[in-house]
Amino acid sequence: MSDERIETLRKVQLFDGLSDKELAAVANAAKERRFDTGDTVVGEGEGGVGFFVIADGTARVEARGERRATLSAGASFGEVALLDEGGRRTASVIAESPLRLFGLTAWQFTPLLEQHPEIAVKVAKMLARRLRETEERLAAT
Repeated sequence: MSDERIETLRKVQLFDGLSDKELAAVANAAKERRFDTGDTVVGEGEGGVGFFVIADGTARVEARGERRATLSAGASFGEVALLDEGGRRTASVIAESPLRLFGLTAWQFTPLLEQHPEIAVKVAKMLARRLRETEERLAAT
């Protein structure tokens, strides 16, 4: 497992608060994936099974046929798919350049959480914090 994978994952909000040892465990489970320009990484409406962090390249996010965002190195997507395996994707992510990603599937992540419950607790706290922030934003509108 490379230091690059650990350093890339260190920047992911979902993994805030993980120790170096815990990050190394996550990095060890992550697999490198590559996509060519124009390839669909995940498709809106498809069952989600993976979480991805962009190591190199750019991708666009589309929902209901409209461009929503551009993602570049360090950006991540698909967190919910790690815990809600098979839930429908709410957007498509399409490579705008050659893309190199580190990915985790639910079937890789679940055993990792079972072996390292401290990671599960930290990830759950991060997801709860993000949910609270989202609820606060919605309440303010």
